[in-house]
Amino acid sequence: MKTSTARLRRRLLSSVVPVAALAASLLAAGCAVTPEPLTAEENMARVRKDLGVVLAPQEPLTKAVSMDEAMARAIKYNLDERVKIMEMAVATDQLNLSRYDMLPRVVASAGYVGRNNDAGSESLNLATGRRTGESTTATDRHRRTGDLAFTWNILDFGVSYLRARQNANLVLIADERRRRVVQGIMQDVRTAYWRAVAAERLLRRLAPLEKRVEGARRDARTLEALRVQAPLQALNYTRTLVETLRQLQSLRRELVASKSQLGALMGLPPGEPFEIELPSATVMTSPPKMDVAVEALETYALLNRPELLEESYNQRITADETWRSLLKLLPGIDVNSALRYDSNSFLLNQRWADYGARISWNLINLVSAPATKSYADAQEELVDFRRQALSMAVLSQVHVAMLQFRELKQEFALTAEQADLDTRIRSQYTNVGDAGQVGELGVIQSEVTALLSDLRRDLVLADLHNAYARVMVSAGVDPLPETVAADDLNSLTQAVSKGLSSWQERAGTMLRMRELMAKDAAKDTKAEAAKPAAPVPAPVPTPLPAPAPTPAPPPVAAAPVAKAPKDAAVAATPASIPSAPASSSSSPAHMAVAAPAPEVKTPAAASAPVATASFSPVIQADLGAYASHRLAEREWGMIAGRLGTGTEGAGALYVTTRRSQDGKPIVQLRAGGFADRAAAERFCHRVKDKQRECTVRTVSAQENQSGTPSTGGVASL
Repeated sequence: MKTSTARLRRRLLSSVVPVAALAASLLAAGCAVTPEPLTAEENMARVRKDLGVVLAPQEPLTKAVSMDEAMARAIKYNLDERVKIMEMAVATDQLNLSRYDMLPRVVASAGYVGRNNDAGSESLNLATGRRTGESTTATDRHRRTGDLAFTWNILDFGVSYLRARQNANLVLIADERRRRVVQGIMQDVRTAYWRAVAAERLLRRLAPLEKRVEGARRDARTLEALRVQAPLQALNYTRTLVETLRQLQSLRRELVASKSQLGALMGLPPGEPFEIELPSATVMTSPPKMDVAVEALETYALLNRPELLEESYNQRITADETWRSLLKLLPGIDVNSALRYDSNSFLLNQRWADYGARISWNLINLVSAPATKSYADAQEELVDFRRQALSMAVLSQVHVAMLQFRELKQEFALTAEQADLDTRIRSQYTNVGDAGQVGELGVIQSEVTALLSDLRRDLVLADLHNAYARVMVSAGVDPLPETVAADDLNSLTQAVSKGLSSWQERAGTMLRMRELMAKDAAKDTKAEAAKPAAPVPAPVPTPLPAPAPTPAPPPVAAAPVAKAPKDAAVAATPASIPSAPASSSSSPAHMAVAAPAPEVKTPAAASAPVATASFSPVIQADLGAYASHRLAEREWGMIAGRLGTGTEGAGALYVTTRRSQDGKPIVQLRAGGFADRAAAERFCHRVKDKQRECTVRTVSAQENQSGTPSTGGVASL
């Protein structure tokens, strides 16, 4: 017994010692990790690597750089644009990688299993409760195993498919971000180019003028020392010269960095010299033309702005995320099969194949399903509202950019006229100075004034081109066409020139927002006309007393008006309620005059007078007019959702009329059901706080019958 115990201890020690040694070595290696800062050699290697990329050789500058070539060089060599290209490449690789997640798992494995003793066991006789006393084994001490297993989870396949679709939209988002960066770079290049042109034109005139001022200042000090003039007169003369020299040096400081900024945008190494192609005198005095209507730019911006397209792709991603959340609530189905091998000599079959299927379902998901669905719906609504808010911001940017362009265009015209006047004044001072009628100080001051006017004109021209570029950016205009023949510098320059010269033509072909809304309203009208009409009860004519001073109007059939509950839905047709006459003074000022109601060819219509009903004055809130019933319902839904419980118990009324010019329907949105006028005013005050229009009005019984168009329905909150 002692011998067997000692043998067992030796076996345990022989098994535990290697494991303990391995664990101790791993623990020591983990504790040995310490912070290691970059060495001087590693830091220098990093700098060399970065400079090798940043200062990579470009196509040489063989001539003066035009604006189109500057933009082409910025597109090809600007590092910010390269970063966005790399981000797009990373997103594409991520998409390619996510496609493999949809494939089933095929796992090959091989192994070795060994032990230091036999895996023996005894059996127990269940009838007698005694051990058999015989030790048996069915496993070799040393075995080799291997298998090739196939596993496919159908639920994981659906989730991976949706994830791949999301990654595909991320690729498109990366492309839109690259477009936005390129558009911003083009705006900066245009501004820097025209400021560099102004600097190039004026710095040539600045140096000789500074020399003249410096010489005049030395002469003034000499005259002061010789006391040729009165001391106060000499000091004032010198002070004027010093102030003039200070202005010239301030101009130099403002303009000297413009060319360097343009070179940095083109990706040139700092300090590398290059020449700028100066535009002709006609171009310098001619502002850029903008022949596109603001309405067309609005539509173009809503269709092409990278930010709006990015939000649209985010909406796709959010929708796929909703489906992913719902798929995870379903049970998972696993299908598996495998080819296996085991070298155990006791096995009857050392090679075999097995297969099967399994379904599993986390029942807790049933409890969380409503919360998951609510969260997903909230995410989709958030994306919708964010895109709509961004659309409004885009429209505002287009209007502001166009307004700034027009204002700067007027300012440039005045500045150019002032520069021309100062140039002519300088010529006069030069002539009288040569004749000795004016001193040198007057001539110098006239030259400085003319120089400042020319600089101011050129800088306003640069600001005008910046405003022109801002209009392009606000509209989402790409400087390049959709296809470029090659990526060399000459091809890019030609493509930029073509894109800049044709974008106004492309934008001018866009439909106006009013035309888009009119098409939407026409579709809604056709959809409503396609619906089967509800049966209308036969009108019951009620005679009216004949009016005394004026002849009676032609008789028209009308249906009786019944008093409905406060929250009940009311439906009426143009045949049952007469439209407002063209000369009615009680029609709202912002609505078109309604056309006369069509004649109903029934026997009753030929002889029955118009029906009347007694209505007390009604307090209503006018919320605007819309092109279709669907748009009015959508607007009321947004107002009711934002006000919540602050609606004062109001309900929506949809008043439908038709314009006399073209017969198109107009739906006026009103709110009714107020207890008094104070409640209606409180309602309008809350609506105006939400940046919407609202006007309180009182509708009388006579106005309901003769001056108010037919009511299409009431929607209670």
